[in-house]
This record gives sequence, C-alpha cells and structure tokens, in this order.
Amino acid sequence: MFAIPEAQLDPYVWGAALLGHFSIGIFLTAIIGGICGAWRGAPIVALAYPVLWEGGQMVLAGLGLADSLVDTTAVACGAAVAAGAWRNCGAVVGLAMLILAIIGSTGVTRRSR
Repeated sequence: MFAIPEAQLDPYVWGAALLGHFSIGIFLTAIIGGICGAWRGAPIVALAYPVLWEGGQMVLAGLGLADSLVDTTAVACGAAVAAGAWRNCGAVVGLAMLILAIIGSTGVTRRSR
C-alpha cells in the first residue's frame, strides 16, 4: 500500500496504480457528490485526499512528495471526470482525461527504457 513511484518499475504495474488512483477519485466523488452535489464533491475530494491520505503516508511512512503528487493528481482527475460526467460537462472530462494520459504516457515511457 505504501509505495513510491520508483518501487513500481514495471510499466504495467505503474499504469495500473495510476488508474487505480483515478478510480478512487471517481468513487469518492460519487459518494460525496451524492450528499452535497457533484461540483462541491469534486473539490472536497481533490483537497481532502492529499491532506488526509497522502499526508498521512508522508508522515507515518516517510514517503516522498513525488508519489503523493502523482497520486493526488490522478485522484483529482478522477474527481473532475466524475463531476463532469455527472453534470454533462464534456470539456472538464476531456481535460482531466488529457492530463491523465500525459502523466500515464510519461510514466510508462520512463519505465519502459
């Protein structure tokens, strides 16, 4: 559970972890958005996740900032996609998917060498 990006040298494993965090953003936004609305839920997820989860990992396990930034960005992209899909806002969904694709292709390329 506590891993740094360099611990996942296999491109497939790294990509799966990235998409797993993306899915966490979708899931959490669906839950919180059901309570307070999609556009309120997405920023709550995007801000609470890095503080509560990634911050906890950095404090308790001594993990680095790079892993937290990648994970947090993937969760935020998932939150944006969930909110955008919920409210039928294709531009938000497209932008979040583009960001995720750039991060994913960069990470996989670095691990494929």
